[in-house]
Amino acid sequence: MSWESDDGLVPLRALANPLRIRMVSLLTGVSMSATEVAEELGIAHASASYHLRQLAEAGFLEMVEERPSQGGRGRPRRRYRYDPSSGARLDRANGRRLLHEALNADLERRLAQARTQRLSMDAEVWLDRSVWEEVIGLVDQAVALVHDKAGPPRSGDRVKVSMTTLLLELDDVR
Repeated sequence: MSWESDDGLVPLRALANPLRIRMVSLLTGVSMSATEVAEELGIAHASASYHLRQLAEAGFLEMVEERPSQGGRGRPRRRYRYDPSSGARLDRANGRRLLHEALNADLERRLAQARTQRLSMDAEVWLDRSVWEEVIGLVDQAVALVHDKAGPPRSGDRVKVSMTTLLLELDDVR
């Protein structure tokens, strides 16, 4: 089953599961096999494999086949990595509520794991359009930096971090 619609949009409901959100986050910086994902997340290999295939079919992950290191012989290993172009193809109309419920559940897990809170901000304010566009651009740069510099778990001098951004332009309701 292909989740992608005729217009090339990827449905948000494909992410409406906290485990799938964790997988996409994990695969932002590195490609991993189902075995590696299962080990990292502490889940069964079959479960990891199933969810990875679903995310790949939905367009969030791309499958990368890598040859074994022994002279290129043997069966290629299936590895998955996040497809950054999926964000631009999201169908924001369908499944938004389901996705937000899954994000909230995963945010609760992350908050329980938090060792240090570096920054937290909440505001419902009025801004000049030019300032709002500047904020969007800066947050977009921060998100791109996090995704571009993310790497494999537990390697080198890395810290496990969480970044959640949600910028909303609201209706003028009194």
